[in-house]
Amino acid sequence: MNQLPKESIIKLQSHINKEVVIQFQGGRQVKGTLLSFDVQLNLVLDEVRELPSQRILGLVICRGALINSFAIDGMVEIENPYI
Repeated sequence: MNQLPKESIIKLQSHINKEVVIQFQGGRQVKGTLLSFDVQLNLVLDEVRELPSQRILGLVICRGALINSFAIDGMVEIENPYI
């Protein structure tokens, strides 16, 4: 049987080298520059700062299974139309 390579349905390639905000399970948030990712949505971020304290973390690998949300810096949150 010929298996196709795993591919994420989330297209992050266009966000490489852009500022992103990541929220983890438990509520912790970080902001940094997206350098790389894989099919499990593990992310490599550089120049990372923890929010809101602005504590500098530097280069961070974010485990995809622990990420609750991903936002491009500057995005505006909209009201959920399904509630």
